[in-house]
Amino acid sequence: MWRNHARRNRTCLALSAIAAVALVGAGSPFKKQEKPPKVEETVTNLASIFTSTHNSMRLEGVGLVVGLDNTGSEPPPSWYRERLVDEMRKAGVENAEKLLADPRVSIVIARLTIPTGSAKGDRLDVELELPPACGTTSLAGGMLLECRLKEVALAGGTPKEGQELALAKGPVMIGTDAKPDDPKVGRVLGGARVKKDSPFRLELKENRKSFKSAQLLQNVVNHRFHQTEGVKHNGMATAKTDSFLELRVPKVYKHNQNRYFRVIKLLPVVDSPQLTQMRIATWGEELLDPTKAGVAALRLEGIGITAVDTLKKGLASPNEQVKFFAAEALAYLNDASGADVLGENAIKNADFRPFALAALAATDQSAARMKLVSLMEVPEIPVRYGAFNALRTLDESDPFLGRVRVLEDPRDDEDEIDGSQSMSVAIARTSSSSRTQRTDPFSLYVVDNDGPPLVHLAKTKRCEIVVFGRGQRLLTPIVLGNGPILLNAADGDHALQISKIGSGRPGDEDAKVHATLDIDDVIRQTANLGAKYPDIVAILKAAALQRNMPGPVVVDAVPVPTSEYLQAAILGKDTTKKDDEVNKTSVEVPRRRFFGLFGKAAKKDAAKDGDKTTDSVKDKDAAKPDEAKRDEPKQDEPKSDEAITKSSQETSEKRGFFDRLRRR
Repeated sequence: MWRNHARRNRTCLALSAIAAVALVGAGSPFKKQEKPPKVEETVTNLASIFTSTHNSMRLEGVGLVVGLDNTGSEPPPSWYRERLVDEMRKAGVENAEKLLADPRVSIVIARLTIPTGSAKGDRLDVELELPPACGTTSLAGGMLLECRLKEVALAGGTPKEGQELALAKGPVMIGTDAKPDDPKVGRVLGGARVKKDSPFRLELKENRKSFKSAQLLQNVVNHRFHQTEGVKHNGMATAKTDSFLELRVPKVYKHNQNRYFRVIKLLPVVDSPQLTQMRIATWGEELLDPTKAGVAALRLEGIGITAVDTLKKGLASPNEQVKFFAAEALAYLNDASGADVLGENAIKNADFRPFALAALAATDQSAARMKLVSLMEVPEIPVRYGAFNALRTLDESDPFLGRVRVLEDPRDDEDEIDGSQSMSVAIARTSSSSRTQRTDPFSLYVVDNDGPPLVHLAKTKRCEIVVFGRGQRLLTPIVLGNGPILLNAADGDHALQISKIGSGRPGDEDAKVHATLDIDDVIRQTANLGAKYPDIVAILKAAALQRNMPGPVVVDAVPVPTSEYLQAAILGKDTTKKDDEVNKTSVEVPRRRFFGLFGKAAKKDAAKDGDKTTDSVKDKDAAKPDEAKRDEPKQDEPKSDEAITKSSQETSEKRGFFDRLRRR
C-alpha cells in the first residue's frame, strides 16, 4: 500500500511539472505582456533615431607629403617613423630611410572623422599635422601620397591599429579651422574616400524592445522608403536585434538627412487603406493652417505619392508659409509643381533659402533644373552659388554647370597605378617633374549666364573653382606670383605671360607660356605649368586684393540655415506675421504638442538654436554703438576679398546641413 501511494505521488509530481512547463511555454500570467501598438502611435513612440556624433569613427594614419620647397625634415625615431618606413618598404620603395632625410618630403599624421550616416565612396576632408619633434617648417606646395587610415587605440602607451576604413591622398591646403595661418598643419579637401557604410541606428525604447517590435518598425519604414540598388530593390531599415535597427538614407534625402528623420518619426505604425484616407483628409485641413502646416506637410510626405494632390492644394493658399511647406514636401516626392514657390523663397526669404535650394536639388524634374539655372543669375551671392551647388548635387554632368577640362591631356591615374607599386611610382613621378599631373587637379566650371561677374573658391570638401559669367578678364597691370609661378602683364596688354621657375632637377626646368586675359584660360594655363589647387587659390585671392579681378572673389559663400525655419516648421510659428506678440502666441500655444511629436531631442535642438540666435544677436547689438548698427550690412550681403576669406575659415555651428548639399 505504501509503495502504491508513493508511486501515485511521483505520478502527480510528474504531471504537475509537465503542466508547469506547458504554462511557461504558453506565456506566464505573471510575465508582462507586450502592448500592441495603438492607431495613433508613430515611430517616435516606439523608438529614437540615434544620430549622435559620439558614434563617429575617428581614424588616423601615417603619411608622406612630397613636393615641398626644401621645408621638410628627417623625422626623429618614433612609432610614426617605424610605421611609415614599414609601409614604404611594403610598397616597394627603395632606400626608404634615405628618402625620409630629403628636405622635399615630410612625414605627417593624417586624421579623419567619419560621421554617422556616411556611405561607402563618400569623400571627406583629411587634416594633417606633424608628429612630435618633427622639424618640418611648412607643408605648403606638398602632395599627400596615398595614406591608409585606420582606427587607432592606445594600449600600454603604444598605438594599436584596427581595421582600414579609408584611403587619403591629394594636394595639401595650408591651415585648418583651428589654425588657419599655421603652415605646419593642413587639409586635403575631399581627399579621403570612405570604404565602408556607417549607417544610423533606430533604437527601440526600453519598454518596447522585442523582435516583434523591431520587425514591425522595419516593415513600416521599408513600406515607405526603398530604392533600387543594382539589380535589387532594398528597404532602408534592417532589424538587427530586439533593441535596434540599422537605418540608411535614401539618395533623395542624402543632403537633408534631418528631414528624412522627421518624416520617419511621424510614420504611423498602424495603417490600412481606410486609415490612410482619413489621415489624408485630416492632415490636408491642417496643411492650410500656417501654425500646423510644417508638420502636416511632413506627415503627408510620409504617406507618399498618394498625398500629392492634397499637397498641391496648399500651393493655392494665400499664406506664403503654407505654400512653401507644401512645395517643399512635393519636391521630395519628385513633383516640381512648387518649383516657382521654392525659387521665390530662395531669393526673398533668407531663413528658408537653404531648404528651398535643397528641395529643388531633390527634384529630378526639368522644371526644378531650369529654376536652379535661372537662380544662378541672381546678384545675391548666397543664392547664386547655392543654386550652383544644388544643380551639381542633382546632376554633376548637367551642361548648364559649365564644367571645363583643366589639363590639356589628362589621364586616368586610378587605373594605371595599383597594388604595392603605387607609392614608389608616385614618389618617382614627383621627384622627376612637378609637371607630371595625371588627372585634373581640381574642378573648374565656367557658368555662362548674364549675372554680374563672380569667382567662387571652395575651401572645404572639394577642390573647386567656379567662374560665373563667360568672358571674365583680368584687369591690367598684373604682377602676381605664388611659389615658382609668376604672372605678368603691363597696363593695356591683351595677353598675360605665365612663368615657372624650375628646381633644376631633370624634367623640372624653367617654363614660360602666354595666355589671354580670360580668367578661365589663365587658370588652365597655370595648372598646366604644374600649379596645384592651393597655388591657384592663392593667386586668385591676391588678384582680388590688387583689384585685378572684374568682380568679387568669395570663399564657401553658401546659405546658412537659421532657427527661424525650425520654429516655423516644427513649433508652428507663422513667419508671415510681423507683430511680435502675435508671433509669440503662435509659438507658445502649440509648443507642447509639437515637441510631443518628435520627442525630447527636437525640444532640445529647437530651444538650443533659438537661445543661441537670440543671445548672439543681443550680445552683438549691445556691443555696437548706434552708428555702427545703422551702418551694419545685412546678413545676406556678400562679403568681399579679406572679409570673405576670413569668414570662410570660421566654423559655423549650423553649417552641417549645407555641407552635405555642397559636396558629394
